Amino acid sequence: MRSFTILSQPFECLILFYLPIIIPITMANQTQNRFSWSPKVIFSIAFFGLLFALYFMFNRKPAATPGLMSVSQVAKEKDDLIGKFVTIRSKNIEQLSPTSFAVRNKRFFIESKPVIIINASGRVFNLPTEENTEVQVTGTVRQLDIPKLEKEFSLRLQDEAYKNYKNATTIIAQHIALAPQVNDIADNPSKYYNRRLALTGKIENIKNPKMFTLDEDNLLGKQDLLVLNPTPAMAVNNGQTVAVTGIMRPFRVAELEKEYKLTWDSGLKKELELKYKEKPVLIADTVYPSRVSILD
Repeated sequence: MRSFTILSQPFECLILFYLPIIIPITMANQTQNRFSWSPKVIFSIAFFGLLFALYFMFNRKPAATPGLMSVSQVAKEKDDLIGKFVTIRSKNIEQLSPTSFAVRNKRFFIESKPVIIINASGRVFNLPTEENTEVQVTGTVRQLDIPKLEKEFSLRLQDEAYKNYKNATTIIAQHIALAPQVNDIADNPSKYYNRRLALTGKIENIKNPKMFTLDEDNLLGKQDLLVLNPTPAMAVNNGQTVAVTGIMRPFRVAELEKEYKLTWDSGLKKELELKYKEKPVLIADTVYPSRVSILD
């Protein structure tokens, strides 16, 4: 269940509104022999209680998604993050060139400083055509120094594309992929079949060295997402927060066994077919630790 840092439901905000009314009236009834509460006092307290409730209703923030850092935080803390590996997720992305993008965090009418994304993953990435679909980027933070970046990462950058972003915070992306809303995946998984996705969450159940489930705040309702990692490059542990990129497809035992030369025993095969047949499975090509957990 999604939680919030201050208030998790509008109902709680209503409590904040009514408490300033209920408490004074109760106190007034209990202490009417000593003094009385005027309607003006009660109205003033109720009015400020309403403002307080509205403030939190419109400014509450989702609890931090494991592994994600906000765009504005990266821009603000550039000096401390230079050389570090971070993961961000945003839908406010502008294409600058075939291999670069500008990302800004937008809240109401305020925009954060842009963060430049340079795709060094070796794969072509096209921005999503679906409205409000986020993109997840993982890479190393650098300052935008084109000659230095070209030499260090063997890149060929078009200077003209960056003329308005001198010395901007830059992420050299090793991984970049669509990061759709979790509810969208749960409601219509077939929409994402055969597409490259990026998800971040906690490992819940390791079935064998090549298979585990990923919990991303109840990714698929009560059932976690099954991840198949055919060529694991690292050992994983239960409860570990990881970022996973790969292709989403329906779970079909026979196809997966043949394609990835898997040797599942009959017990595991039966269990998987009963629980996951025709349900989404993410075929991972990269699994890596996700270290930062700050989110706007």
